[in-house]
Amino acid sequence: MEIVQDNKSLKKLCKNLIKQKIIYLDTEFLRDRTYWPLLCTIQIRTQRKSYLIDMMSDDQMDFKQFKDILKNKNILKVIHSARQDIEVLLYNFNLVVWPIFDTQLAYGLVSNENNIGYTNLVEKLLKIKLSKKYQQSNWNERPLSKSQISYAENDVKFLPKIHKIIVEKIRKKKKVKKLNIEINKLRELKNIFNIKNAYKRVKSKTLSKNELKSLKSISEWREKTAQKINIPRNWVISDKVIMQVVRKKKLKLIKLDDKNKNFNSRIDDFNKFLEIKKLV
Repeated sequence: MEIVQDNKSLKKLCKNLIKQKIIYLDTEFLRDRTYWPLLCTIQIRTQRKSYLIDMMSDDQMDFKQFKDILKNKNILKVIHSARQDIEVLLYNFNLVVWPIFDTQLAYGLVSNENNIGYTNLVEKLLKIKLSKKYQQSNWNERPLSKSQISYAENDVKFLPKIHKIIVEKIRKKKKVKKLNIEINKLRELKNIFNIKNAYKRVKSKTLSKNELKSLKSISEWREKTAQKINIPRNWVISDKVIMQVVRKKKLKLIKLDDKNKNFNSRIDDFNKFLEIKKLV
């Protein structure tokens, strides 16, 4: 696997990628304790070679050519479970990777497994067992270990064979049209960070007009707060609490003990917001 850490190696990579009709893509990022994802590596596979772009490199790399490739209509990007990768790359490069082929989504159309993980899919289709040991490792720490690099390479190494097998199954079962419809829905992710769409993330059953209005208002406040202080949205206020307020089952949130000063501060802000919006 070739490591890309500076402009020279990135330019060389792009020169190779622009010649490809298909590239295979994956990312490693951290987001457990933040709203905004920290992109650590981008793994790319051509038919012959694997690359790892080190996004934590000290060198200031110019990604203009690489971004052009990510949105090049003549280069198909094959990704397994593409949603999060699209979101992370959108945040970092301000573009939606396109066109794409999502192997997880596609396999779900020809099997009874809608959300199969990459390692399970590799084992099922290729009879190769991969380790998950480094899935949750500290991808932002440098240098990367040989084991981490090997793990990262495996995440794209088997995508060409998997893609070929699934494409054949899709054609045989005449699911091409259905797959295109499902994949096109991923283009809507371009609005993923728009706070106006935040209410769509909250699971809710039938709502009245006023309840929907409240849900939209509260969800926007939560999203804006999470973005501003860069913490997961559910660390601000949980979906469950939002729905309790929307349904008028809970009209005011209670503070915790004095050790939870940050949380209590957010509770104060939330209660003030409810009063201002006359939702209580």
